[in-house]
Amino acid sequence: MKHISKKLTTVSAAFVLLLNTTTQASPVTNLVTNGSMNFSLGKPTGWTLITPGGELWNTFEPGILSSDGGSYFGIQDLNAFAPRFSAGGLYQTIDNLTIGATYRLSFESNEEHTNPNGLARWEVSFGNQTGSSTLTNTTWITDTLQFTATNTSETLKFLATFLPGANPQILNLDGVTLTQISSVPVPAGIWLFGSGILGLIGYGRRKSI
Repeated sequence: MKHISKKLTTVSAAFVLLLNTTTQASPVTNLVTNGSMNFSLGKPTGWTLITPGGELWNTFEPGILSSDGGSYFGIQDLNAFAPRFSAGGLYQTIDNLTIGATYRLSFESNEEHTNPNGLARWEVSFGNQTGSSTLTNTTWITDTLQFTATNTSETLKFLATFLPGANPQILNLDGVTLTQISSVPVPAGIWLFGSGILGLIGYGRRKSI
């Protein structure tokens, strides 16, 4: 019985190790490339424009600083200025995600140009999950959204959306971060397995007394 009890104790230790490995969250790391919107070759490095060839802004008014004090990305409502058209927004692929883990997306936005009226916002998608920013004004606003990874790679997209009357405002984006905030949920089967192991250990100890 002591031999069996020793084996069960070893299996129990292995279960604890498995549990710790399964539930451990990744270190806090920003998974977004160039969330500060630094520009190179006419667009933010590491991002792809939704509508290539469309108009965009690199720091429309340098005096309006975001939290990092650097450049920022802007899209203007050009609905009344055809044939001009905007780049629409931007996106990038986020890799090395943990399926089932929860991620926090944080970003800053504001609105500027002529008589800002709070009629612009970013529509955000992460894979097939969606969210939106607060309707903007001339003050930088920080929004936070949460998403759960369903694949190891997901597309993060920001689409500029202008409500009727927003023309010709510019919607800006900066300070984009994506970090893992939760561990992967432990499957119910693992808990049942662990309960069974602990029960057998307790039984073995009673028999050996």
